[in-house]
Amino acid sequence: MFWYVLFVKTGYEQKVKVEISRRWELGNSTPFVPMYEARFKRGGRIYSEVRLLCPGYVFIESEMSGVKFYKATRPLISQSENALNLLRYGNGVTNDNFEMKLDEHETFMHLYNEEYCIEMSKGVLEGDKVYITDGPLKGLEGCIKKVRGSKLEAVIEMRIMGQLADVKVGLEIVKKL
Repeated sequence: MFWYVLFVKTGYEQKVKVEISRRWELGNSTPFVPMYEARFKRGGRIYSEVRLLCPGYVFIESEMSGVKFYKATRPLISQSENALNLLRYGNGVTNDNFEMKLDEHETFMHLYNEEYCIEMSKGVLEGDKVYITDGPLKGLEGCIKKVRGSKLEAVIEMRIMGQLADVKVGLEIVKKL
């Protein structure tokens, strides 16, 4: 299976996902919007919700290979109000690499559950170092750029279609040493 990334109007990710599922005939393809489990404190209580991991993007898992997939989606994207462009590697003129590279794909697969959602991780903070004790970030401590303990989140650096992106994920610091 190949993964593709579709650039869409921010705020219309779920609408485009439904549009792809219902109207676009792409064979055996599954659109999804990457999410992450977030917890936040308000009024002394902790609440939980699911948030967008990559606002403005819809991912598509398909059996179609790169150029064939691009040719199938190009007219559909031009007819859509909210789908803007299919991302690709390179400058976009001469490069035909539309599918996500295997190492990027595997990083996402390591983090996600079956619903394409990154669950909360738990960790210990020792000085400036974070040690993940439980959750999908375990073993990926090197990707963490910033820990925002008061917001119960971490900012991690991920490569998406060749570009480095800072994304927020849920992280609960259970102990400070």
